[in-house]
Amino acid sequence: MSIIGSTPESGVRVDVTRPREGGPPWRYEGEAVTSTARFALAATVSAEGEVRVDLALHAPEGIGDRVRLLMRAAYKHAREDAQPPPRHIVRWRAEVDVASSRRGG
Repeated sequence: MSIIGSTPESGVRVDVTRPREGGPPWRYEGEAVTSTARFALAATVSAEGEVRVDLALHAPEGIGDRVRLLMRAAYKHAREDAQPPPRHIVRWRAEVDVASSRRGG
């Protein structure tokens, strides 16, 4: 599937960036994008690869877990090459059910 436009047809696209300097911990900011909405997010990755994600309160259940797992995988791949995590991470995952129950109602 090619990427055309700014929103995915399904699932969630994660797009986060961290400053060139600094870390660990590394602080990322960006967004999680579904076919119908955008959700601001911030994430922190520790030197040990622990990832903490802060999402907008109205984000659908499950997106935070997807973001955390994607960022953890990026950290592990960089660590295998003895590098810090990437400055910019853009990933897409289809398995998020954005119609699932939302936090807070």
